[in-house]
Amino acid sequence: MFELFWKHYPRKVAKRAALGAFNRLTRDEQAQAIEAIEEHVAYWKLKGTEIDYVPHASTWLNQGRWEDILDMTPKEVKRPSLPWYSSDELTLAKGRELGLYAYVGESMGQFRQRIQQHMAV
Repeated sequence: MFELFWKHYPRKVAKRAALGAFNRLTRDEQAQAIEAIEEHVAYWKLKGTEIDYVPHASTWLNQGRWEDILDMTPKEVKRPSLPWYSSDELTLAKGRELGLYAYVGESMGQFRQRIQQHMAV
């Protein structure tokens, strides 16, 4: 049964320690662990867990982690916010926020300078 567990466990380190932890479980616990591993792998993928942060199999088994209640809400991806001057669209939005609008014939560079001057005041 251990080989079935090991086949699905994503972090392949300390196999001997994992085997020892697995053998200390009851048959029922072993079956529960095997049944739960697919959901835990899906959870780690969903949360973007790097392999180094997946617990060793022995730790997972010793702590009875197959009984954990997993929050399968997708991890929120935080996009880095770009500075207002990095694109024309963001520059125009910053201008609107400050109550400024580009003049007819004014280049975007000139408008950015005007925004900066307004912000310095």
